[in-house]
Amino acid sequence: MYIRTKARPEDEQTLTLIRRVSDLRTIASKLKRARMTPLQVCEAIIERRFAERTVRAFFAELPDDERHYWIASLYALLMPKARRKRLAAYFTPPHLAHHAIRVMMGAGIRPGHHRILDPACGGAAFLVPLAAQVAEAGHERGARAKTIIQDIQKSLHGVEIDGDLAGLSHALLNDLLDDEIENSGLLLDRLVQRADTLRLEKPGELYDAVIGNPPYGRILRPSAALLKRYRPVIADGYVNLYTLFVEQALQWVRPGGVVCLIIPMSFVGGPYFAALRERILQSASVLRLDLIDKRSDVFLDVLYDLCVVLLRKNGGPGRRSTPKSALLRIDEPDLDLGLVDLPAAPNRRVWVLPDVTDNHALFRPGFETLTDYGYLTKTGYFVWNREKHRYRTGKKPRVGEVPLFSAHNVRANQRSEPRDDETSALGFVRISKSSAAVVHSDSVIVQRTSNRRQKRRLIAGIVRQKDAIGARGFVTENHTIIVIPDPTKRQKLSLRTVCRLLNTAAVDARFRRISGSVSVSTKALRELPLPAAADVRKSFAKRKLNDDEAATDAYEASAARKRAAPTPKKARKSSLQRTRS
Repeated sequence: MYIRTKARPEDEQTLTLIRRVSDLRTIASKLKRARMTPLQVCEAIIERRFAERTVRAFFAELPDDERHYWIASLYALLMPKARRKRLAAYFTPPHLAHHAIRVMMGAGIRPGHHRILDPACGGAAFLVPLAAQVAEAGHERGARAKTIIQDIQKSLHGVEIDGDLAGLSHALLNDLLDDEIENSGLLLDRLVQRADTLRLEKPGELYDAVIGNPPYGRILRPSAALLKRYRPVIADGYVNLYTLFVEQALQWVRPGGVVCLIIPMSFVGGPYFAALRERILQSASVLRLDLIDKRSDVFLDVLYDLCVVLLRKNGGPGRRSTPKSALLRIDEPDLDLGLVDLPAAPNRRVWVLPDVTDNHALFRPGFETLTDYGYLTKTGYFVWNREKHRYRTGKKPRVGEVPLFSAHNVRANQRSEPRDDETSALGFVRISKSSAAVVHSDSVIVQRTSNRRQKRRLIAGIVRQKDAIGARGFVTENHTIIVIPDPTKRQKLSLRTVCRLLNTAAVDARFRRISGSVSVSTKALRELPLPAAADVRKSFAKRKLNDDEAATDAYEASAARKRAAPTPKKARKSSLQRTRS
């Protein structure tokens, strides 16, 4: 996603958030030395019996939802790092939980009347505000405490795989509903179930809505049973936890029911999530896809670009509509972005995010791709941390070695040198002379990983064969993508022009609309709509235009060109001429 906004300093609310995160990390480092489990620490804070002054000061006078979020986040920081990573225990900030609940309710779901599931409830980020709404509605109509607790028990259900996290959810809910529990004599003992959601059987009574922030992360060795059960959302054997939760949510809601999840943006354009995209379009209507601004540490230690996706399962009343999108900001009103471009029929095509300055269709006649230009696009070959024994630095290659070009060697529109990042010496890899991984042509080299603070996501440089010392070709590491001439085709543009084009703001903006991730997908780059080669040549030949202006000019020219199909008469004539010849 590419949003052109003026640079501005972090405002007071964001700086406050950053300070609170820093303070919480300091508190966690102190409390790790206490002879208490993370759950015991959090229960003591919830019950306001923690005597340590800095801890009491941190949590003092916070609204309930803010206090509960910071308690849950403290729990995550107190967990052993390996366990936190395994459980993907990252808790949802209140403003995002409230947004997800708000859009779910906008789709017709009413807490207290409809059955709502959080399949990975963790720190009860959704259950607590939902329970608060049910309780508030009960108080307004004068309901007894017993009725309020019963309404909450019937309407809300959470599942959590970790026993202590399930206990934390119960503790936070009991803290919220302390008066109602005391006055009713009832307990919230059935609200949160300790179980692995992904192993549970489909409930006999389907839910009206599923809402939550499921764990993210690749499953490296999935079981045969898991692969079979979640086959519809698995592509190329790649399994990510959150895709399984999406599939289960679609199975567990009734026709016309609602699914609202906070998940990584990677599914929008990533090749490993092609099956998930198709499955969603087969099973549901996409109502919203809202992006989460991550200018600061909204989620503790989360490295993903995230979004809130709102779906309505097929089979209920209503017609499909084009989903809306907004940018959710911490300290400002949400920014409406426009409409998301989805395939007309369910398929695996990437989804196109809106751009506040250019919301035209991305895939349309008149545009071409790198393949159309006559180029092949491949992921770099060498995995450095797995094959260190084949890597060496020096001044020149030995027998059987070729230079290695890495992502840090890439500079926009500049020639790349195979320099080692630490020593600045030349880097070489031992590899068979006949290996298909060795590149023997001039190439464009693109960084495959970026960070969200970079001005551009696409950064491309050039590797010339004459710069590959040893004259035996070169290899690139797997954090790069190489664009090389297809030997079976004529190249419509020079390698230099391709490199300049990829480094423009116009191309970068369009790539962000389909990438959904800080990683640059080789397939997405291969399929990225580019201006027609003829228009690129004309625009880049105009001396009065810089590269960014030339790329924009070329896109406009290609979009304006009408490619009318030949009339039947002309088609028959050309066919007859081919027959005679």
